[in-house]
Amino acid sequence: MLAIEVEFLTGVSVAASPYRREEPEWPPHPDRLFQSLVAAWGRNNPPNEEEKLALKWLEALDRNSLEVYAPAARPRTVATVFVPPNDARTAGRAGSKPPKEVGEAIHVVPELRKNRQPRVFPAVVVDPVSDTSPATTGNGKASVHYIWRNPHGLESHRDTLERLVREVTYLGHSHTLVRVALVDEVAAAVTDSLRWVDSKGTALRCPHEGRLKHLESQYKRSMKSTVAVRPSPSLVAKEFHLPHEAASTRLFDDKNFITFEDAGGFCPSLSAFPLIAKRLRDALLKIADDEGISIPTLLSGHNSDKRPTTDAHLSMVPLADVGGEYSQGRLMGLTIVWPRSADDEDRRNVLKILAKFFMDREEHTGLLHFGHNGSWQLRLSPEPVRQSLKFERYVKPAKRWGTVLPVVLDRHPKNKPNQDVSAIVVNTCLNAGLEFEAVKDLKMEVHQYAAVRGAPSAQEIARTLPKDSPYRSRPLVHLVLDFPRPVHGPLILGAGRFRGLGLCLPLK
Repeated sequence: MLAIEVEFLTGVSVAASPYRREEPEWPPHPDRLFQSLVAAWGRNNPPNEEEKLALKWLEALDRNSLEVYAPAARPRTVATVFVPPNDARTAGRAGSKPPKEVGEAIHVVPELRKNRQPRVFPAVVVDPVSDTSPATTGNGKASVHYIWRNPHGLESHRDTLERLVREVTYLGHSHTLVRVALVDEVAAAVTDSLRWVDSKGTALRCPHEGRLKHLESQYKRSMKSTVAVRPSPSLVAKEFHLPHEAASTRLFDDKNFITFEDAGGFCPSLSAFPLIAKRLRDALLKIADDEGISIPTLLSGHNSDKRPTTDAHLSMVPLADVGGEYSQGRLMGLTIVWPRSADDEDRRNVLKILAKFFMDREEHTGLLHFGHNGSWQLRLSPEPVRQSLKFERYVKPAKRWGTVLPVVLDRHPKNKPNQDVSAIVVNTCLNAGLEFEAVKDLKMEVHQYAAVRGAPSAQEIARTLPKDSPYRSRPLVHLVLDFPRPVHGPLILGAGRFRGLGLCLPLK
């Protein structure tokens, strides 16, 4: 049996019916789930070939053997909003031709910003169902199950699918935060009473053989016809190809991260990012406490006895306008990066807390408060268009890296500062998960100013550290690191790596 469980972490599903855009789709059709899996596969750099084979196998399964189990859902009242059209872009001045090259500048004409169109985002509130009693709501999970009975060839693809479904974070609209997992068993209370039969007789859209190829061709065609050009999956795979010997066991996962973008209000400076990371962590911990959610070590960084854990936990890193020829260092958003060792239950609790952070407000934005300066609004951005908001910049392999925010050295250099700093940095790289072969011939430069254009100096960071920061008494340095072979990111170094300090960017 192949069973995929989709849990709606906020209890709300935001997805429009393809037949009537003002009506919600419930349950999410199997093809919508398949498209989310394809999107998760396509975001990897490079896209995994084993996952592609698993998707081809999944699309070819007999649709008549598919069963969908879903609880009842109530339509939610939604308001009409006015948003700019997605294609409101042109190059240069109004009326000019689109750019021929990917690198040409994109200009948004002010008049097009005013051309807002009415849109609705239909949604349903999902009734949670107990594992023991289908009639009991409010104390169970708001989940939908997709089950294929006895699919041929499952064992050869199960491990790959299990890894792929974990990378799906939303289904339908990006506001629909979900946890997706392969499950071995489905409770009898679900299979006995929740098998979906549409009273209107509408058939569910299902994936079919050739669906993945069709989605790939649609993606490539859209990239050719839009100004905001993104590389096709084949180009990404070529650009990010790494020989086997260049792989490393990094502390943080290069495929699992959540991106938030600036949505208005008071946007702090990049040099204040350690304080921003602390405010976000404190805000999430308060939500967990208020909602009675068990605070995961993954978020708090502390054990049950309130002592700092030695295990890796979430890193909050800045996304800023840095590293370009005309970069000015403006903070554009931030990313939460998962460690590779994240526990499933901890991961689930963190996602619940994040869902609450964003869903408490009508605008679906989270707020970080900065006293008399005001509040910064953050919005989920699962597929950002702006280059400065793409965390993939910090992931691709390179030999030469530079720090965006300075590294907090684990200890003070003593007798021979230059030699001692080298030894400290090498040890810091090993602590970040790099292999010894990658760092044994490491060459480095130590500076007070960043080699990355637009990044703040070490002194600027030191001045903005909170008074109770554990990093105030430690040396802060910017680094340029030359590795003997390409190193794959993300590379986040030093004692402050969980608050964005030590974030590195590949240098040309």
